[in-house]
Amino acid sequence: MDKTKELLMKIRTAAAEGKLPTENIPIADIKQCVSAEIEVYRNTVTESQYLSILESYERVSADITEEECEKPKVILWLDAMLLCLDMLSDAIYTLANREYWEYKHRHHLQDPQIQEIINYIDKKHRVSLLNYGFVDDYMKQPVESYLDEDCQMLYIPYKGRRMYFPRSWDEERSIQYFRSLLAEQDVRSPHCYRHNGYGVKEGDVVVDVGAAEGIFTLDIIDIAGKVYLLEADKEWLEALRQTFQKDGEKVQIIYGFADCIAEGDRVTLNSLFTKEINYIKMDIEGYEKAALQGADRLLTDCENLRCAICAYHCREDEEWIRNYLQRYGFVTDVSEGYMCPDWTVEAYLEAELRRGIVFGKKEKKHD
Repeated sequence: MDKTKELLMKIRTAAAEGKLPTENIPIADIKQCVSAEIEVYRNTVTESQYLSILESYERVSADITEEECEKPKVILWLDAMLLCLDMLSDAIYTLANREYWEYKHRHHLQDPQIQEIINYIDKKHRVSLLNYGFVDDYMKQPVESYLDEDCQMLYIPYKGRRMYFPRSWDEERSIQYFRSLLAEQDVRSPHCYRHNGYGVKEGDVVVDVGAAEGIFTLDIIDIAGKVYLLEADKEWLEALRQTFQKDGEKVQIIYGFADCIAEGDRVTLNSLFTKEINYIKMDIEGYEKAALQGADRLLTDCENLRCAICAYHCREDEEWIRNYLQRYGFVTDVSEGYMCPDWTVEAYLEAELRRGIVFGKKEKKHD
């Protein structure tokens, strides 16, 4: 395992320093190598630990293809692969206990939000993205998926509609993903997009950046006036077209990577929208800062604008996003509770917690 980690570190360092082009990174070979290491060391950890490591490996590996050329995404994936290898050692699991987490958060132990998370981690002896008891209830919730014979894609009923999933997904993966969505959007979750005073209003023009399965849009479709869904994953694009196939007049689906420049597949919100918009939801795996920079004109010109921007992907995101929005006259707030970046080593070694979402609103002042 040490040789595998050493090789991965060399690849990661070379890629980060620009010495190894992203397109030359052997993603398929790395996947195979890490998978083999997980199997070899299966007997060194408990069965529950093994399953947790395997699930983490499969989850992050499913989101990257052999043709991936986005440097930040590949480096983040390499970090996740290194974490999977680190997790094969019992040593990292010993950090998921009350004593260690209370020591790391010793200056904030009076915060009930922190204490709730520590209690959960100590009970489970593991670290998760959402460390809350209510999440376990969702993971046990009965869910049925169905096959649409016309398009040969799986869907799950949601609020009287059909939520479709990528063509390559099987029933188990679709159901597990759906359960995690319900947990994320529980009002007790730090990933919930609903927040008092910062929600979508009747007739709003909404931009859903990083739409994925479309749950945010499905939750507000009945009150919104118009919704634009921006998505860069082509499998999700196909699923979204099925989910919103009867909403052609209200919903427009756009392909592209939200960024600070408009070039090729990259688009800016400034270039896409010239009229007033009222709401921006953004969840794009750590590219939120660049996408906001590419929306500076909208942030300036739109007089009644609210937003929900994910802030847990990168360590500095919450502070940066809040400061950036405030620069354009926004009042900001954050979601309740904390998320743990369980795909990073810092989640264990630093007991790191991050706010899930930064909310912002800028309302026209009446004389």
